[in-house]
Amino acid sequence: MSRIIYSIYTNNVDPHKSSTDFKKSQFEKYKDQLEQRQREYAGICKADYVLYDTLTTSYDMIQFEKIFKLEELTRDYDEVLYLDFDIVPQTDKNFFEVWDLNSICAHAIDRSPPTKKLRNHIENDSFDTMHMYCKACAKISMLLLDGIIGAQNVINTGVVGGNKDVISKLKFQERFEEMNQILDEAKDDTVFPNEISRHFKYNNEVYISYLIERYDIPFTNIGMPWNYFMDGFAPEVSPAAHLLHHVNKEFERSFDE
Repeated sequence: MSRIIYSIYTNNVDPHKSSTDFKKSQFEKYKDQLEQRQREYAGICKADYVLYDTLTTSYDMIQFEKIFKLEELTRDYDEVLYLDFDIVPQTDKNFFEVWDLNSICAHAIDRSPPTKKLRNHIENDSFDTMHMYCKACAKISMLLLDGIIGAQNVINTGVVGGNKDVISKLKFQERFEEMNQILDEAKDDTVFPNEISRHFKYNNEVYISYLIERYDIPFTNIGMPWNYFMDGFAPEVSPAAHLLHHVNKEFERSFDE
């Protein structure tokens, strides 16, 4: 059984909410430690490890590139696990043995705001393209065009695993342009108000969530401990978490404390 864990890194990224000067400087400062921790975890999993460089400077296209690579690696490996480069493993549990990789394994998140908060977002026009609720609405709108009622969640692609058979069912690259067209149509033909739909955009998390529901591809929700968001809601390291996802890029919480 051949296995690989991989990530993608570049510090030459066009301006983006998720690629600020602070975040870039944090990656530069902790790059070697991040790579070493992921490489050590690959050893625990008895898997190869590769950190890929990319010449792509568009943040959004880098996010698509990591899913394209997921498919490409199945040509040489039976099982593949992708980790965002801000993921810090802190476990001795083998992902490949904990989860059944006959399904796509990732964390599906429902971040639907309460009714009052949703109303305030709409009244203040304060949603943006990165908001998980907007991503879920985009996916739901795409599915509605096919007569499918979608779930109110969206997959975070910071951690994604699967075997070659289930990954091949995605046909992500093959269906990429088609999904762009469906998203364009959904943006105009949707049940959601303009304050939400105007933030629909081409997005890897929207698309992989759409594909799994549209084509009934086996999926396992690995839950928060295997993609533990270190952000404003949970700023401290949790000993119960297996894979820490440093959304705020405060890597010192893993390496300096």
